[in-house]
Amino acid sequence: MVLPAIGIVTGFAVVVLSFWSPLLAISSLRELFRWPTRWLVVNYLLVGTGLLAGQCLSYLVVILLSAGTGTVTGSDAVRIVGGVLVANLLLPGISALAALRILPARGYWTPEGHRLNGQIALGIGVLWYAVITSLGFVFIGLALMFANLPT
Repeated sequence: MVLPAIGIVTGFAVVVLSFWSPLLAISSLRELFRWPTRWLVVNYLLVGTGLLAGQCLSYLVVILLSAGTGTVTGSDAVRIVGGVLVANLLLPGISALAALRILPARGYWTPEGHRLNGQIALGIGVLWYAVITSLGFVFIGLALMFANLPT
């Protein structure tokens, strides 16, 4: 049971990181990934994997708070989806605010970009991340639901 779950989470992470990566074309967002190493791809994978690990843990918390460990009813499913949508905005939003506060103070990032302000670009990135993770969660949930229907 553990290996399929790890495969689902890994697939989710790969899809989210792949669909968010085109935003790296925005120079002010690309500059966010100058830390902790010198390589953009390594930093993107490290930061993205860390954020997605936190995101998956938030999903687990939402599910446990909404439905516990028992059978999920229709009202539980509504609470889970609502909680996940909130978590998909809250976690990256808090991470973005932390980046706005910490990274410029340490000299790793300046939000004033050449063409697009870094704060606006970061807001676009948070919203796009929320859309990708929400669609991914719903898709995985539907796939698991249909896969577990009685035959």
